[in-house]
Amino acid sequence: MKKLLALFILLQTVQPSAQAQKPLRYRDWQLVFLDDFDTYRDIADMEARSPWQFTPDNYRTLVGNKIEDEYYDRRNAELHDGNLHLTARPLADPMEYRYSIDGRDTMKLLHYESGWINLKPTFRPNPALGDTARWDGNRGFQYGLFEIRCKLGGGLGTWPAFWLSSGPTEIDIFEGGDPREVSNNIHFSSSTEPYRAKEFHYRYPGSTDLTQGFHTFSVIWTAEAVSYYLDRKWLRTVPATEIPTYAAPTDIIANQAVTNYATPGLWPGLPDQRQSTLVIDYIKVYKLR
Repeated sequence: MKKLLALFILLQTVQPSAQAQKPLRYRDWQLVFLDDFDTYRDIADMEARSPWQFTPDNYRTLVGNKIEDEYYDRRNAELHDGNLHLTARPLADPMEYRYSIDGRDTMKLLHYESGWINLKPTFRPNPALGDTARWDGNRGFQYGLFEIRCKLGGGLGTWPAFWLSSGPTEIDIFEGGDPREVSNNIHFSSSTEPYRAKEFHYRYPGSTDLTQGFHTFSVIWTAEAVSYYLDRKWLRTVPATEIPTYAAPTDIIANQAVTNYATPGLWPGLPDQRQSTLVIDYIKVYKLR
């Protein structure tokens, strides 16, 4: 989600088609990971017992993305009625976030705080499922069906997402913000090949509002292709001949980003309590039987 877009991106915008009605079928898949956030007493308990951490590995914001304007902190994750809430809020005063990258000291001025989860570094690949580590610190699952059921918070400039990160590969299962539109993307970048990405936008027909109910976003990742589904209906398939993926277990990430063109005055809530929340019901991973 967080790499800058390049001229190599091919942008598509579609409406439903006959092929898009093809349903996602689970009979060939075995559930190997589930977190429905029902078993934790509170966030402290979740931090202690779950596979998740509440901030990125290196920095409290994604410093390589110039448009992101949030600081991730555990206090912006809450549990309510068996759902995980990742909430973005405007900061009372801008935060000077200083960091060093490539030996250069620099600073970002951040205007929001928000919520994030990704797999802890201790979440190791499972050789019994065919997952193998290909670099130090590798974690997660190699190939499979990855799925989230969630509700978007809405608000101009919010950018909730569910995505996979594996070496030079990034698979964005969904990115959103518009109450009626979502996108997905694949990024690939290596030292021997040029950066490539392929983005796709889907706009719901009729009056469907993604902030008013839960929806299911899924991706099937194999060596041959990446296929996207929304509410178990096929959206598109990107073959590996177009954009390759890195054959290694991938980190799983969900976050509620905020862009630097956000307008909190158009966010939900009372004027002095503006916030936007990505509500997650569950995250699942399946492997082929």
